[in-house]
Amino acid sequence: MMEEKRDKKETNKPIKRNITVYEMDLSQCAKYQDMEGSWVIWMLISGIILCSKNLYGGIFLILISVIIFILYKNCSKNVSATHYNLALEYMEKNDMIKAKEELYDSIKSNPNNKVSYVLLSSIFYKESNFKKTIENLLNSGVLEVKNSKYNYLIAACYFNMNEYSNSIKHLKLVKYEEQDPMRTIRDILLGKAYYLKGEYKQALKVFNEVKDNNKQINEHLIEFNYFLGMTYLKLNDYDKAKAILLKVYEEDKNYKEIEDLISGIK
Repeated sequence: MMEEKRDKKETNKPIKRNITVYEMDLSQCAKYQDMEGSWVIWMLISGIILCSKNLYGGIFLILISVIIFILYKNCSKNVSATHYNLALEYMEKNDMIKAKEELYDSIKSNPNNKVSYVLLSSIFYKESNFKKTIENLLNSGVLEVKNSKYNYLIAACYFNMNEYSNSIKHLKLVKYEEQDPMRTIRDILLGKAYYLKGEYKQALKVFNEVKDNNKQINEHLIEFNYFLGMTYLKLNDYDKAKAILLKVYEEDKNYKEIEDLISGIK
């Protein structure tokens, strides 16, 4: 799973319990696409059976079946589905280059095969090509659905590209139920985006709402406290900043040079 881009001041030391970027849901992409005209096979079988009773009638039915099969085989939807299914096979073999080629051919054959865009965007996301991820998600039309979960993924891409205004915009477009773990992840990422954009009061408001209203924060406590403490620090509330950052130090003394940070607070 992709980690979000960290602060410029952060060292290369490992970070525990970093806020998770939600993986793309591929449930709609994980199955092979059906080919149109599959019923022609039964027509062909019927022709073969008919030959035993009516030779010419059976041959005629077989010829008609073959003609219809060729027409269906060469139609844009079936050509697109064929390329899409080949892409899935290449992905299973971890050959992403060929998978992308097949998906591009799938889209070229049928631009309305929207799932091909989604699958293609998932490959680009895993490759950290966030610009291409956004481009393909927009082309897929998934954001046309009200409260689309893909708004979170696009927001995460913008976050990793340091485009915090766009990240905030898309984070505010997606809603989660109160008990959904993604609500915590979304809200903390929103607070981080406000913080990194320099809107510290708004960041503090979001962080405090998370702290007061959400019971699922423990999993992300270190990073949450770090950004909450840093927000207080930016707002010159040194006592609260130090108290919160000390909690981070107690959990992980190597987290983002926390010891030096605390010692530098007035």
